[in-house]
Amino acid sequence: MTGILGIDVGGTVVKATLFDLAEGSASSRGREVAVRHPFPGHNERDPHRIWEAVAEVVHELLSSRPHPRIAAVGVTGHGNGLYLVDRYGRPTRPAVMASDTRASGIVKDAVRDGVDRALAPLTWNRVWPGQPGPVLAWFDRNEPGALDDAAHALMCKDFIRLQLVGRVGTELTDQSCNGLYDNAHGRWCDETFEALGITARRGLLPDPRPSTEIAGEVSREAAEVTGIPRGTPVVGGAVDNVALHLGSGVLDGSRLCVAAGTWSVNQLMVDPAEMVPEGRLGADAPLAACRTASPGQALLIDASATSASALAWAVNHVMHAVRDEARAASSDVFELVLRRVALREPAGTDPVFVPYLDGSRDEPSARGAWLDLASWHDSDHLMSAVVEGICMEHRRHIDRIAGDAAELPLRLSGGAAKSATWAQRFADVCMRPVEVSPVEELGALGAAVIAGAGVGVFDSLATGAQVLNSRQSTFAPDEARASHFADRYARYQQLAGLVEANARA
Repeated sequence: MTGILGIDVGGTVVKATLFDLAEGSASSRGREVAVRHPFPGHNERDPHRIWEAVAEVVHELLSSRPHPRIAAVGVTGHGNGLYLVDRYGRPTRPAVMASDTRASGIVKDAVRDGVDRALAPLTWNRVWPGQPGPVLAWFDRNEPGALDDAAHALMCKDFIRLQLVGRVGTELTDQSCNGLYDNAHGRWCDETFEALGITARRGLLPDPRPSTEIAGEVSREAAEVTGIPRGTPVVGGAVDNVALHLGSGVLDGSRLCVAAGTWSVNQLMVDPAEMVPEGRLGADAPLAACRTASPGQALLIDASATSASALAWAVNHVMHAVRDEARAASSDVFELVLRRVALREPAGTDPVFVPYLDGSRDEPSARGAWLDLASWHDSDHLMSAVVEGICMEHRRHIDRIAGDAAELPLRLSGGAAKSATWAQRFADVCMRPVEVSPVEELGALGAAVIAGAGVGVFDSLATGAQVLNSRQSTFAPDEARASHFADRYARYQQLAGLVEANARA
């Protein structure tokens, strides 16, 4: 067989997918890598373990296929956060996740001083705690030795690519969405480094290259642990939200791309010329925007760490009985939960869940809550509220960037896209058609499309997306339930606002 390997390192799970070009099929493997919380608000993962997990899933995947020929390797990974390595490419400390909030105080000061407003026309991004800039500033003030010991500050997929090819580098999509890059002028944003007091740390960041550029070849060391043939070309890749957008097959502004995983990522493709204060930056006030893997396109983004991973938190830390029941029935616990959610008829007396476990879009110190609880509510009510609350928060994001375009359908990806219950709930809550691909790992697919275009297997990114992902299923809003959730949405907005206000008090 001839295939393209896509590697996707998310905020929770490491995945590898092999796309068979002859058969038009795909097979995947995954491993969860735990997030550690050494202090409140500190969300970290062991980069050694992340790379080990990548090697394990790739080796397992390739071992399952007879003599696969890999045309190219594509890599994507979660955006923002921070991976510090020495001059040999070895991690110097645990990786900081994008959901980390240790730099909240620095961000509050930046917002108070008007830095946020001043930088947005240049970076297209608001300032928030999980970005590499505020994290670098926090280390510079609190743990300067961590930066002194480092030779490079990388994004997630750049760290993985470094382990594959032994060469440090980055590419434009990752840097264009993290607040350190001046998208308006195509250069590093000196104003950001100066405003955060990290100008002296500028040398830690490598200059970005195009996504489709070949970044190197699989080294002997990487070949031994992954099973990828030595010398296989590895292409630059893209940040996960760009890879998801491309893998979803959304190549214009006719659809919203919604990723429901660790983060709630909601995107609309626009002309870069619209990204000015008198255009989208002023009218929509998005959390972020970035360049795409194709020149001349931009993604308008509204996002927060409030998505499907909240259900995993509830199952793992609150609803132990549900997990025990699933184990006894040899059933997947999330399938069991979602089956129960599907069987329940939503009611106006249901509790409300606000999924701010790691802060909200506008208030990093906000925290999650079940509200409107009553003595008759049971675990099914609580789980239904979690699913509903996640969809509600997605709708808040969607309304900010596309509220005046009610006809646009949603192209759903991420963990929630694997469930018909989730997809239907998104349709009912957001009052839009929801389209879902039969290919589950769309981030890895997007990375594979970029890799294929980079080595000439595909003549364009559009061709690659069509070859690897040509079919969609559609879930239409249920009229009665959409009306119910419209009333619930008003209540949700009220309670979410109170939770954020309480955090500011």
